Amino acid sequence: MSHIDLSKLKWAKVIHDPSGWAYTRDRIKEMPNAIDFNHVTVFPLGFRTDKANQIEAAEQVVLIQNGKLTHLVEVLDCKTYEGGGWYHRICRVLWWQPDVEDWNSLRPQSELLGFAPMLMDGDPHLIENLKRFGERWNVNGNMAGFRGYLAERLHES
Repeated sequence: MSHIDLSKLKWAKVIHDPSGWAYTRDRIKEMPNAIDFNHVTVFPLGFRTDKANQIEAAEQVVLIQNGKLTHLVEVLDCKTYEGGGWYHRICRVLWWQPDVEDWNSLRPQSELLGFAPMLMDGDPHLIENLKRFGERWNVNGNMAGFRGYLAERLHES
């Protein structure tokens, strides 16, 4: 995989899915307004609240499920749209491992991020404002150091 430009990475979001894993290739193919073709994957990312509007177009979000970083996405649209009781943002996948048979075998979030965010609510969170981010990265290069560290880990995966 080529180097990923993480200069727009600002957000983290945890996803809780009662069936196990959201946004797998099979699940994305079933979604309205989704594309998974020719190594381009675009899908509507769901949020329970309108806090999704805090994210600006072109900003990047890491998605965490079951303690694993499963996706790095770029938000494409300028504001949310509502549907099915959810707020949605259209996102393009920049990094994921869709062909891994068992996502339980993915590396823990703490290995890829260098810290464990401990998010519970499903809202978008500014990475720089997370307590554990500050404990690990405020003395180790701040966001620039973090982005470089993560880019190396994603390149290895």
